[in-house]
Amino acid sequence: MAKKRGSTASYTVILIFTTAFAKALGFGREMSLAYVYGASPVSDAYFVAFSIPTIIFAGIGSAMLTSYISSYSRIRQENPRRLRGFTDTVITMVILISLVITGVFQLLKRPIVKLFAMGFEGEALEIAVALAQVIILSLVFIGVYFILQGFLQLHGSYFAVGMVSVPLNICVIASMFLSVEHGQSVLGWGVVAGYFASFLMLYLASKRHHFSYRPSFDFGTPEIRRLVLTVIPIFLGKAITELNTMIDRTIASLLPEGSVSALSYGNRVVGFVTAVFVISVTTAVFPQMSRLSAMKSTRKLKRTFARSVGLMSLMVLPISAGVILFSRQIVEMLFQRGAFTAYDTQRTAEVVAFYSIGLIFFSIKEVTLNLFYAIEDTVTPTVNSILAIFINIGLNLLLIEPMAHKGLALATTISGGITLVMLLLILRQRIGPLGLGRIFASLVKMSLATAGMCLTAYPLYGLLYRQLESVAVSFFLAAFTGALVYALLNVLLRTREMGVLVVGLLERFMPS
Repeated sequence: MAKKRGSTASYTVILIFTTAFAKALGFGREMSLAYVYGASPVSDAYFVAFSIPTIIFAGIGSAMLTSYISSYSRIRQENPRRLRGFTDTVITMVILISLVITGVFQLLKRPIVKLFAMGFEGEALEIAVALAQVIILSLVFIGVYFILQGFLQLHGSYFAVGMVSVPLNICVIASMFLSVEHGQSVLGWGVVAGYFASFLMLYLASKRHHFSYRPSFDFGTPEIRRLVLTVIPIFLGKAITELNTMIDRTIASLLPEGSVSALSYGNRVVGFVTAVFVISVTTAVFPQMSRLSAMKSTRKLKRTFARSVGLMSLMVLPISAGVILFSRQIVEMLFQRGAFTAYDTQRTAEVVAFYSIGLIFFSIKEVTLNLFYAIEDTVTPTVNSILAIFINIGLNLLLIEPMAHKGLALATTISGGITLVMLLLILRQRIGPLGLGRIFASLVKMSLATAGMCLTAYPLYGLLYRQLESVAVSFFLAAFTGALVYALLNVLLRTREMGVLVVGLLERFMPS
């Protein structure tokens, strides 16, 4: 019996569940640190030391991952015999870059840690430096597992990709409790062990697809030169996006105290939705787009893009509406305890609501950016990101006075919508009509189903809360019921994307 190929829909569902589980475990990691060390110099130092390798390499690593998938797909189509050497050389290059960064850090560890934590002095600084010089050793595992994730995506293996942070979080949580008896250095080695465990999981999963590695130093090949040329603009585009967030926080610092925190907490809530749902779709679809681009199959490429936008909309429309509707309850459940007051909840909920309006723009934009990367156009997304900064700054200055922190969130939403339209217009000029008109009817049906969900969930929450007097229980019961109503209405309305999702799951998981 032939092995069943999974669809984009089934891959997406796998990623959603595995990513959600990994994110929940990550939250458990934060709770464990709070339980063991509370708010202390050790916890402050640990946060800084843990973030350093990620901040240093995450941008480069994710850019390498995107370029690797695109380049691999093209080479597989043009000259499959060069794939083995290409992957070997990319991994060797990543290992060398990681070792160089690690060596430089060991020589300049104190000033580098100071750069990441300018206010640290005394005990906190010493602990941060001691932990960071251990944690930085994990950089080589981080670098290689970015490439292994790309290899697995190209071979349709998504479970390990979604679960990549699970071994890390388990090792880190264990090290937190072990450090009580065996000293704070265990915290650093727990991170190294965690990244190694994540790397090992990906390596073993890759071996199932005949992965092997031999060091290769053929850095002068046309494939490697082309990869390097695409990595640079992708990295710049991602860095510019982070700069946009920093600018928002800087402008928020001009507002009353607590505005920066409200913006940051709001970002984390919407960021969770983006990580679980949006990134799951783009991760599942990008290798397929790259393969179709390499095959010069423009018609199928545009069809895949349109279906991805439809599938994304099917999930994001009800989520964004639900988050707007229950923004106060969500923020209250997540953050309202200790020094986080009801007033803080109100301001953060306002930020969450205005960010959530733009979720559909950000979602479709992510798919669109991946299509540009698939056709190996990395310049247009970079220019678009630069334009987004100027548009966002202009809107920030325009909206900050009448709307305060809400204006900053709304500016980001409007900026996302404008730059998305720009990208779609350029893409249409580049490869012709995108087929978005075909999903308009589906969007209307999804909107009707979303309205039915809201009209069910919100009154039900009020009724449940009056009976149970529990925000969490009332919210989850209302949300679950609303989700069922949304799914049922889409089935009754015969929304095309709902049918694609159901059929894809049945083909993937049901026996023939």
